[in-house]
Amino acid sequence: MRIGLVAEVKWEVREVCRRLKLELLDARDEMWGATHHGHTIRLCLSGMVPAMAKQRVDRFLDSQKLDLMICSGLAGALKPHVHIGELIVQSEDPRLIAVAERALKHRNIPFHVGPLVTVSQPVLTPAARRALAATTPAIAVDMESQTIAKLCKQRNIPCLAMKGVSDGIDDDLSPILGGFDIINIPRIAMWVLMKPQTWPLAARLARHSYQSANNLGHGVWATLEGMETSLQV
Repeated sequence: MRIGLVAEVKWEVREVCRRLKLELLDARDEMWGATHHGHTIRLCLSGMVPAMAKQRVDRFLDSQKLDLMICSGLAGALKPHVHIGELIVQSEDPRLIAVAERALKHRNIPFHVGPLVTVSQPVLTPAARRALAATTPAIAVDMESQTIAKLCKQRNIPCLAMKGVSDGIDDDLSPILGGFDIINIPRIAMWVLMKPQTWPLAARLARHSYQSANNLGHGVWATLEGMETSLQV
């Protein structure tokens, strides 16, 4: 079986990378690979620019002939009952959801099964999140999962989205991320260093992101192993 994994950066799935000891296969498209229990695993790092990420994932899907895809990353809550550190699981394929549910329950990782909505610009304020929530049944928002799901559907590749919630519906990220058209971590870090009033918020967001990515990495790894043993594609 050939399993694809997409993440914006390796940090989001560091547990998977640690377990698999991935090797760089394509520096241009940030593609990494490994073999695990006879299955071929390919990781595509899409980056944090939506337009470039779409092109990179498009090439990845064309080159790999995958049996299934796991789309991972971070997301923001759109419902009050969705909390930081929990995972969101979404797929049109009930087999993939069933495998993820078993894996996450076995590891005691909190999660919700429900729809995601993908946007082209970060949703930073509580007011903006609540306005978005009023227009969609989605329980969380991200910037790539539904775009990747459509690319997979065009190629008849089953796709599972697994997202770690890094900010709640009432969190205001605008003091740090407001004014940035693209999430560029080095630029944001330099801006925060020059604004001491943002340091407490930055520290809290860093803790939340770490907690979310930690649960995500363990959850994706458990699900990946479940896919290898449960599915006959």
